[in-house]
Amino acid sequence: MTFVRANLERAFLIGYVKDGDEIVGCSSLKHPRPEFLATVREQTGIDLANYLERGYTSVKPEYRKRGIGSTLLAGLTSRIGERKLFSVIGEDNIGGRKIALNNRTKRVAVYQSRKTGKKLGIWIPEWMLEDGVDR
Repeated sequence: MTFVRANLERAFLIGYVKDGDEIVGCSSLKHPRPEFLATVREQTGIDLANYLERGYTSVKPEYRKRGIGSTLLAGLTSRIGERKLFSVIGEDNIGGRKIALNNRTKRVAVYQSRKTGKKLGIWIPEWMLEDGVDR
């Protein structure tokens, strides 16, 4: 629970999908942690300081493959105005990568998490890449 709290405390917008009274999917927009930004810059040369982060997206297993993740992504992205946005998706997260690709999002870098040792991709919507990635 501490991990979830730490990741949501920087969230300023939480989107969710309900089926009746039950929340079946959620995602968020948040300000990235400074230590995360430093790790990404050190490992990839990419500067995400002026970007918002699309936080963790979760959809109940029985509701997956119905477009809920894509709906959440589109809804949050439509609310950022002129700001740029990135997502972090585990290299082993096939479902998350499919959602990103289906929503015209491109992996621009891969870094290794110091906490988990996992390889994680940085994904940015293609239309935000017209001027390139900040370095």
